[in-house]
Amino acid sequence: MSGPSRRMIEIVRLSFLKSGQVDATRPAIEIEAILRVGGGEETNVSGGYASTWRTQLAAGKAELHIDAATYQGPTIKTGDRVRALSRVHKPWFEVLRVDDRGETRLVLELGEV
Repeated sequence: MSGPSRRMIEIVRLSFLKSGQVDATRPAIEIEAILRVGGGEETNVSGGYASTWRTQLAAGKAELHIDAATYQGPTIKTGDRVRALSRVHKPWFEVLRVDDRGETRLVLELGEV
């Protein structure tokens, strides 16, 4: 990631679960990604400079944008957890949906835990 996106990057921990328990086959990892948390904040979903495709995230919702070209971790699944390590109180989020159709970004829809 480069340009303005680079300034929004923070460290998050991905914790992988299976049936609500830690998945020993997918150990937790820490990565750099862009975490956008709701509350009516307007964000560029594509992560680029285009301003034509924008969304507002509802309170209690969040999105994690991961650079698909550099992500080397385990497959992320619904029910896995994300912890925002750079934020006050280090909040946890649950992965509600994974969008891996983009060429440059892996986008996780998150809900507050």
